[in-house]
Amino acid sequence: MSESPRIAELLGCFAVMAEPERRAAAARTLARELGAEDLIIFVRDEAIGRSLPAPGFPQTLRGGRAWRDLVDHAIGDGSASLPASDGMQQPASAIGLADGTVAVLVGMPEPTQLTELRTLLPLLGALFRAESLSRNAEADSILARQAAAQSKELAAKLDVTRAELQRAVVVAETATRARDEFLASVSHELRTPLTSIIGWIQLLLEETDPANVTEGLETIDRNARAQSRLIEDILDFSRINAGKLRLDVRPVELLDVIGAAVEIVCPAADAKGVTLETVLDSSSGLVSGDADRLQQVVCNLLSNAVKFTPRGGRVQVRLERVTSHSELTVSDTGEGISKEFLPFVFDRFSQADSTSSRKHGGLGLGLGIVRHLVELHGGTVQAFSSGLGEGSTFVVRLPLLVAQPVSRLVEHGANVRAELGDLSGVAILVAEDNDDARRLLTTIFERCGATVEAAESVPAALERLSRFRPDIIVSDIEMPGEDGYSLITKVRAQETPDGRIPAIALTAYTRSPDRVRALAAGFQMHMGKPVEPTELVAAVKSLLSTSRARSSVMPKSME
Repeated sequence: MSESPRIAELLGCFAVMAEPERRAAAARTLARELGAEDLIIFVRDEAIGRSLPAPGFPQTLRGGRAWRDLVDHAIGDGSASLPASDGMQQPASAIGLADGTVAVLVGMPEPTQLTELRTLLPLLGALFRAESLSRNAEADSILARQAAAQSKELAAKLDVTRAELQRAVVVAETATRARDEFLASVSHELRTPLTSIIGWIQLLLEETDPANVTEGLETIDRNARAQSRLIEDILDFSRINAGKLRLDVRPVELLDVIGAAVEIVCPAADAKGVTLETVLDSSSGLVSGDADRLQQVVCNLLSNAVKFTPRGGRVQVRLERVTSHSELTVSDTGEGISKEFLPFVFDRFSQADSTSSRKHGGLGLGLGIVRHLVELHGGTVQAFSSGLGEGSTFVVRLPLLVAQPVSRLVEHGANVRAELGDLSGVAILVAEDNDDARRLLTTIFERCGATVEAAESVPAALERLSRFRPDIIVSDIEMPGEDGYSLITKVRAQETPDGRIPAIALTAYTRSPDRVRALAAGFQMHMGKPVEPTELVAAVKSLLSTSRARSSVMPKSME
């Protein structure tokens, strides 16, 4: 074959090798044309200064050191060959160029008759170097984009971290400033009454005028009490921080609590010329709580209102029942609260004016203690104000007890059954998820002589019914998982028409639609919480009487 046709054939193979997906097959075809088994092209990687397999050829070769030596010798000497050995399973011949381009023919012992390949090798080198550079550039571009994205993400995270650190610094500085202001306030508020006490004691040692003695003793008493209240607030604050504030929980009549608080605050209101009004709903019901701590809540709110209300102003305390809660509202016509300070009014140490020129004293603990005590009772407290000069309103909501206690009926040996009614021989199933309410209902019925089975959920109530047939069911409506509607539906589904168990729905849902839904579900009676024990027992007796009367009539009508 002449040289030109052979070069043309080689150029044809080279053209096919320009396509990456057909490169390996074209290289093997070209190798066989030249009397070898395979062909691998190496080009210099400028990044590492060494020749590596070109793109599209195997990148990992067995016997790497032998291959490296073969390529290096071919570049240096123009050609090289290696016999088969442990490093190379087949003999190989190579021709190389000074630019690092090397063609290795696998299976050819000597690099003979490769003039055409050497002639065209620079073309392959240029092609593959350009492709390698392109791939490297693309990889570098991808890495650069990834690095840029990572840098941007890192910068964003650093900005967030910096902002968080700045916020933490601001919070720490605010806390430190609040602590310092609090300590300064404590020092001032304790020293002020102490000054009056010590001063008057010194004067009374030499005083002979009875009027001055009386004035001095009253001043000492007033300032000693003020100092005692300050110390109690500080101690309460310490107990709250340590989680050691405990409540003596029992049924509490808020009317009595508010009355006692009003008596305490009334002298201060009268002395300042502030009118103190009470609007109290006598049927607001009982709450479960600590009477002394609830009185502290009311006293703090009333004292605060009187302190910030000018002479001639008005402070009103209102108590009413709202659905299943007692709602206590203390409103005043005083200085009001700015919109900026309103969100922080319950924060400890917070005072709208903490400067040395402030008009009102105090430590800034009272409202913080109020919020904590209210939350310990399961309630909420909120503050409202339209702004400075518009007065303020504080609303406390406390959950009601399910029923009034029977303790007042057993004082001085009172006969409970005579007062409430006799339920001897009556079997009652009570379904109520609230522990205190369930125990209270059980106590009421048992003290009236009834046999009681109590369940805390619908599944528990159904389990009791499987082994205990009550004469009547008293069930709450709102219970976890399944409600009272579900319970009565399942009970009615298991009964026969002539064996229906009468049932009372005892619930805080007292609207007319709630009553209609309860009766439609299968209850015979609907009663709202809280309920007087006498009313509850009377309802049980009435429903039992009606049910038994119907049962006695039914057989006659069926005959």
